[in-house]
Amino acid sequence: MSFPAIMLLVFAERQWASVTELFKRIVQKPLFLFALIFSALLLSIQMLIFVWAPLSGRALSTSLGYFMLPLTMVVCGRIFYKERFSFLQKIAVALAFVGVALEVYITGAFSWETIVITLGYPIYFMFRRRMSIDGIAGTFSDFFFLALGCLIYFIVQYDTQKIIDDVVNFHVYIPLLGIITAIAFAAYFSASRLLPLGLFGLLGYVEPILLAIVSIVFLHETIQPEHIVSYGLIWGAVCVLVLEGLVYTIRNFKRKRIK
Repeated sequence: MSFPAIMLLVFAERQWASVTELFKRIVQKPLFLFALIFSALLLSIQMLIFVWAPLSGRALSTSLGYFMLPLTMVVCGRIFYKERFSFLQKIAVALAFVGVALEVYITGAFSWETIVITLGYPIYFMFRRRMSIDGIAGTFSDFFFLALGCLIYFIVQYDTQKIIDDVVNFHVYIPLLGIITAIAFAAYFSASRLLPLGLFGLLGYVEPILLAIVSIVFLHETIQPEHIVSYGLIWGAVCVLVLEGLVYTIRNFKRKRIK
């Protein structure tokens, strides 16, 4: 359901030229098609784990992977792209590292799912950069092949009547979920292209913090006492990044006023 929403985004942003460029690249270099398929495959692995893990009692090890992921992105940005970090960003990395190390020690939930998430996303983003599969055109390509894979699966394995029943019973929610997913991924992939990989990785900690706030405020869940210190350190890392953003914005504003 995300693919039709991606198509609407392409129309709204008038990005068909970018999508057409991908087709031209396939015609010029047929092997580029396999690069697009491989990119979609890397993304599908992550999405499948995201859906499968909570239903299979593997939520803890999976969430640990998402905690470790931003640090992996920071390391990849430093090693492969020679990115440098400001003083405040270094403080954020240090706080996040200590917080994640505490989580690993407390939970002991390190597993293959943790490794796949921790290493899979950096490989995916670096591959997209290497092959110049950027922006909304790359998102269109990934979700096209994902939708194609889902269609084949439905034809071969799935109960057609159940699909019809789901669509009838959730006629608003399923398309809405597709639209939200499409917008989120389009913004996510654009950010991965525009930002340094290290900073993009660190900003990944904003998501679990927002999820924690939603869980506490709206779902009335509580954070276990043993996680308070590690969560606090990670939240502190995000606050440092916010502080740096404010400083950067204020400096730019002052420069413009001087000019």
